[in-house]
Amino acid sequence: MEKKLMPGSEPVFIEGNKTGLLLIHGFTGTPYEMKPLSKYLAAEGYTISVPLLKGHGTKPQDLLSCSWYDWFSDVKENLFLLRKTCKKIIVIGLSTGGTLALHLAAHYQVEGVVALAPALILKEKKLKLLPFALHFKKYQSKKEGPDISDPVARKQSVTYHKTPLRAVQELLKLYEHLKQDLAEIYTPVLLIHSTGDHVVDFKSSEYVYENISSRDKHFLKLEKSFHVLTLDVEKEIIFREVKKFIQRISSEEAET
Repeated sequence: MEKKLMPGSEPVFIEGNKTGLLLIHGFTGTPYEMKPLSKYLAAEGYTISVPLLKGHGTKPQDLLSCSWYDWFSDVKENLFLLRKTCKKIIVIGLSTGGTLALHLAAHYQVEGVVALAPALILKEKKLKLLPFALHFKKYQSKKEGPDISDPVARKQSVTYHKTPLRAVQELLKLYEHLKQDLAEIYTPVLLIHSTGDHVVDFKSSEYVYENISSRDKHFLKLEKSFHVLTLDVEKEIIFREVKKFIQRISSEEAET
């Protein structure tokens, strides 16, 4: 029996040219948070894939049985599917999606990575108490909703409104694992992060920038947005910069 999806959380696939874009949503999020960007890029003719990661888009309880390997398997499977028809692939990830995108680049061929507020260092100061908290608490409520400055976008966002703490443990395992892999990343990388992010520390992107081996790396610093950059007040700036990055990478690849 298929699990009922939250309206708006459906995966997206749009067939286009030979440049494939794999867009990865964040933890407790859905493809909804990547849809404005995917629509913008689809209009440029690119092939678009926005998968729904395991345990997401249904109910928070479904995350309890997931490991970070499950999410990585999802993005790896979609990478392989795109590779069947696309000559060039650029991976674009938000938050934990950015973490997965970077991890993918460390192990498989991709022509570029866009990491939007990539999660590596979280701002939550009580994480050290997580093993103890799991004994008496299963979920953490997101009372204010997702971390989006724009109140309308925050209200419309399709995401879980509570976080399974056991799944947070899997996040931390992924983050620690990626730290060991950053030196294996040589592909061009565009990092975008806002100092107004209340979820992922801005130091995460600084750490990524300093530790990847890519010579072609760029860092765009924002200040008005919060965490969910693709839905927030500076999204048009982000979309334009992402498009320019993709166009440049596609052009360079075509010349080689």
